[in-house]
Amino acid sequence: MEKMGTYIERIVESIVSRAKDEWRCVRYLVRRILEKKYIMGSNFQIIQLGIEPEALKKFPNRQRNQLVGCMHAHNELAVLNRLLMFSLNDVGDGELHDDAHGVQMWTIMQLLSGKLFETWNMLAERLLAAKPEDPAITGLSDQHKISLAWLKDYFGEPSLKETALRTIRDKTAFHYDRLNLDQAVASLTEQESKVYLAEYPANSCYYVGAALVFRAAFTLVADKAIDTATMSDGERMEAGAKIALDALNEANLHIHNVLYGLIDGLLQVAIGMPLEHVEQLRIPVVDSPAPTVIGLPMFVDIGNGER
Repeated sequence: MEKMGTYIERIVESIVSRAKDEWRCVRYLVRRILEKKYIMGSNFQIIQLGIEPEALKKFPNRQRNQLVGCMHAHNELAVLNRLLMFSLNDVGDGELHDDAHGVQMWTIMQLLSGKLFETWNMLAERLLAAKPEDPAITGLSDQHKISLAWLKDYFGEPSLKETALRTIRDKTAFHYDRLNLDQAVASLTEQESKVYLAEYPANSCYYVGAALVFRAAFTLVADKAIDTATMSDGERMEAGAKIALDALNEANLHIHNVLYGLIDGLLQVAIGMPLEHVEQLRIPVVDSPAPTVIGLPMFVDIGNGER
């Protein structure tokens, strides 16, 4: 299997001058950092491999759990990456659209951040805790081991570190640990203090809630990572956003690489032969759309039955 690339690239230029206020600055930063990079055209092939059910039934329970866990995590991350790419595209104009767009984009990004953290937890528990080293880890290629080393250094193993992705997972994505909103409220602007109510709750948007939560979360990320004693609240929030997005960029790439390598090796053990020797069905994919032409709507028509 070829190493999976990433569409996320770090952008080093400042975008503060383009922002109308500090929270919007973070939104613009997200959109600049999460630029797309395409590594293949619109026409390509998908390789379908058939796995005999009996092979999975005979596979030792520990290895089967490892394989299925890696597959499940990879499926989740692939879907969230696509949604995040789609969420970057504008589908409307105006302040209402911009506010709803920012909330939707960050919501998907925080879910991806949380899933990356949980995927690392799964790998640490099912594969890295083994003594002696698990054969699935030993069998990784040198390139995959480089990615694994980065992940160990970032997330921590066996003890988890206080990282930006852990903070996002704990405070906003998967848990709702209490955030200190005092400083966020003190810096809140009139432009951020808005809620949008709709007849159907799914079309409502509480912009002020998002602004306060993400302002507090990014500030906390910065306070844990660097010396912020001389920074303003806005500078702390901007620094925290850059730290978190940089971590998302790197972790996203390395988690994909490691999962790909583990699935490759475990599948070969389950099947009993190299994957290139397994009967393959090559399925052509023609005119697949670029992520830049697909958008996620901010609002949807929720009707009662057919019209």
